[in-house]
Amino acid sequence: MSGLTIVGYNYTDTYIGSFTVNGAGGGNIEVSSKTSGGGGGVCCVAIPAGAALPITIDIAWKRDGRVPWCRQSAVLDGPVPADPQYLEVHFFPDGSIKAALSDYPAPPRMQLERFSYVKRRPSGNVDNDERFGSCGHDH
Repeated sequence: MSGLTIVGYNYTDTYIGSFTVNGAGGGNIEVSSKTSGGGGGVCCVAIPAGAALPITIDIAWKRDGRVPWCRQSAVLDGPVPADPQYLEVHFFPDGSIKAALSDYPAPPRMQLERFSYVKRRPSGNVDNDERFGSCGHDH
């Protein structure tokens, strides 16, 4: 499973300017729409071949315009497709992050409206980054 393409899904209220998985860059993630998760595929993160799942992976991210990074661990577990090609990272509105392996990027797990590519709604956007993670790290 080495060399998996990272793809991000952003169900939160605001744009994620950058994120990483175990130090490998995942790019930026727009706020998801009803049909798009918000991020394109970025190569690559290495997951050791033969690694017994579940394993813990380190996710780091920062919001657009915010200097400190946030960090959270996520558990990568099954199911494992016959030919895994992608590592999906799903940022949920409650602050949790889920990871999954796939053979092709899945449709969004949440079908949410968005105001723009950077905001879920014109005002009242909520940031739950520190609910399960910690922020203020240098990257």
